[in-house]
Parts: sequence; structure tokens; C-alpha cells
Amino acid sequence: MVWVSSYNGTRAHLYTHTSSATPSSLRQSEARHASPALYPCSHGDHLLSPTDFASLAHAPKGSEAKGDTLHAYRLCSETGDLTYAASHGGLYNPAFLRVHPTKPLIYAATETILAHGEIVTLEFAPAQGPNLTTTGRQSSHGASTCYLTLTSPAEKQWLLAVNYWDSVISVLPALPDGSLEAVSCVLPPPMPVRARGLEDHLRDRQSEPHAHAVVLDPCFGRLAFVPDLGTDVVRTYVLNPEDGSLTPAGSVACAPQGTGPHGPRYIEFDPARLVAYVVNELSSTVSVFKFCQVSAAAAIHAATGISFGKTGPVLELIQVVSTLEAPNPGLAPAALPPKRNTCGRIAVAPNGAFVLVSNRGDDSIACFAIERTEPGLPRLRTAVVTKTGGATPRHFQFACGGSFVIAANQDSDSLTVFKFCKDTGALASTGKHYACPSPNFVATLSSRERFHLPGLAIPNSISGEF
Repeated sequence: MVWVSSYNGTRAHLYTHTSSATPSSLRQSEARHASPALYPCSHGDHLLSPTDFASLAHAPKGSEAKGDTLHAYRLCSETGDLTYAASHGGLYNPAFLRVHPTKPLIYAATETILAHGEIVTLEFAPAQGPNLTTTGRQSSHGASTCYLTLTSPAEKQWLLAVNYWDSVISVLPALPDGSLEAVSCVLPPPMPVRARGLEDHLRDRQSEPHAHAVVLDPCFGRLAFVPDLGTDVVRTYVLNPEDGSLTPAGSVACAPQGTGPHGPRYIEFDPARLVAYVVNELSSTVSVFKFCQVSAAAAIHAATGISFGKTGPVLELIQVVSTLEAPNPGLAPAALPPKRNTCGRIAVAPNGAFVLVSNRGDDSIACFAIERTEPGLPRLRTAVVTKTGGATPRHFQFACGGSFVIAANQDSDSLTVFKFCKDTGALASTGKHYACPSPNFVATLSSRERFHLPGLAIPNSISGEF
């Protein structure tokens, strides 16, 4: 099943900053920092569409969804054909979907700069068709909720939410049945967020913090990495698995000092757990970082007052590559004439051999082959760029185990499907375009969050490598 989301104008179930009290479960030290009043042969996929452009932190040019905002399609694993199956309403500006790794649940985040967003729990029954049932709603305690991450189901589970507009990070308890309780931790931004409207924000997107994602480290599941588009850094926090609290543990610049603006948007870890890939929205680049497990363990211990002594950085920059294609051989992408382009999604292919990034403006998907040479760290080769056949591919998703890629072209109201070659990384259009109002997110059952945490113990010393 494929799910696609759209923006809309139905304003039900909005949590305004002034109307909802701080939940009783929120610890007092964190409550003081809560946001102020706002001045299989067939595979199913779901797509999101926006419903109300005026309340977004950006300015889409596609069509607002007039009714339902979550659309279900069936994807043929042989041809890549999409067949419309159903739609779901009752969601205001859904902007991000997280499919539960083991349960028939989807968590949807709503996006608005005018109020607190919400996290909606939706249940589906794979054997009974594509219909969804809303089973719960919780306030995100922040504006323009844009990213959701679940901790490992092997432990007490938490859902971490990032709110772009006010840069608030929220943590919600997830019960064994997958339902969510009210926010228990609200982490404020490191400095005040002052933008009062869309025009003010778009004039300078780096005048203040704007957290855009939260991803856990692939070894311990305890370090939360948050790209901050507004300050050109990736922030690190230590997650307490017992109470869901977050402790700041430093930050790293997303690119070499003296360059930019870059605008880090998302971070993805390589399956080998040796490097992380950060897509920089404003500079159309990908930064590759070495990930040090020893330093990660030291940072986790430091949050509890235990010192490892001197260790290196958790993330260390080793490469920066452009997502845009040079017009002539030998001409560096940096020498391209000025053209408005911003990056959207970044994803590692399911086979771990390629990194894909969407270009909004160039309207393409850049595919980087990952060079794995022993004993060196993985590096990215120069990108091969493929046009998506639509405008502003905000999101894309692998489907059918990586055999297909579905692109959501937000500003041309269309979906395009590509056959993905797992050997070369080539994207070949199936020639099919599907109408969908301003699609902004694609989720599939095969995109369920991959919990590859091996259960590594956090070492008590750094006497040896692991």
C-alpha cells in the first residue's frame, strides 16, 4: 500500500498555543520552556496533500486539496502502475508520515505556523483494504510539526517530534499497543525564534533556529541528531530511555566554516554505521560525516556525569558534494549560473549502495554511488541527475524493496514512478504520471522505520574499539 499526503483547509482538531494547557505529565523543569503563545504483487502506498497553503512555513504553488488529504494507492510490483484505492479526511495539512515498524499504525504530523501541530495515530488492516481509522490525537506542543522518529521497540518506546517554525523538540510516550500519550518533554530552541509571519521568515530563513529532523544514532539509539536549517549546524542530544528527557551534547557545523548558507535539512546514516549523510537544502549539497562509535558512547556517559576523558567528535566532516549536474565536462557545479534550487529528501537505497536526493527547482533526483573501499570510509561519487517530470519534488520513496521510486512533485500536482536499477542506480521513468493535489510525502509499508540497532552495550571505557 502506498500513502500520499496533501495540504488542505479543514481546520479540525488544531491545538492552538493558547488554548491547551501544559499536560500534567510534563515535568516542571521542561514546562517552563514550553512554547509561548503564538504571536505484494500489489504494494500499498499513502500520499499526503496540503489543505491550506496560507498557514505553511513555505509557499507551495500546486493545488490545495479540497477534501481528503491522505490518499491510498496500490502499486503493481511488475509494472510500477499506481491504482487509486481510497482517501482519508480529517487531517489538517498533514506533512509527515511514520509507519510503525511492527504494528498496522501510521503516525501523521500536521503542519501549521498558526497553532500547535498534532500527531494523529491512524490504524489500517492490510487484509481488509486501504481504509484508515483515526485512533488518537496528541498535541506536538510546537508549530509546523515536520518530522517524527520512534525509538527501538525493544525498549520503553518514545516518539520524538520536531517542530520547524519554533524549533521545539517534543517527546511523547508510546505504549506497547502503539498508542501515544501526551507530550512528556518539551525542549525549547537554543535561542529565541522571532519570525512573526511567512514573509518575515522567507526573507531570511537563517535569522533564527529551525530544527528540521531528528534521527537516532544507529548503534545505541541514544544520541538524537537534529539538523538546524537556521543555524547551519547539526545538534546532538542524549535521550534518556527511562523518562524521555533530552540533554544537549554539542553541535557540529554542517559544512566548512566560512561557506554557506547551507541549511541542513535531513540526516541519514549509512547502513555500515561508519558515516552519516546530511542534505543541505539551501546550498544543494550533501555533507558526509565520519561517525565515531567511541565518541558516541562517551557522549552518552557524559550526560550521566561519567567522563571518558578526551575523545574526538561524534561527527567529523570528510566530504561535501553537489546535488546539481555541471552543464559542461570539467565545470564544477559551484560555477553554475545562479538558479533557484533547494534540496528536499535524502535517502539511502535499501541495498545500501546509493544515496538519493531530490532537487526542487532543478526538478530532479540526484543519485550518488557509495564507494566502499577498505579500509577507508564510504565516499560519494559525483551524482547522476534524473528529471522527475514534474515541478518541485518535495519527497520521494522507495517501494517494492527498492525496485521502484515514487516522486511527489508538489508544485505540478503529480506523482511519477521510476524503475530503480539496484546495480547502477539508474532511474528509468515508467512513463506514467498520476494526478494528486500538491503531494508532499510518500509512505509505503516497505518504508517502515528500519530498526537496525544491534543492542550494542554502551562501553564503560574506551580501551578498545568495537
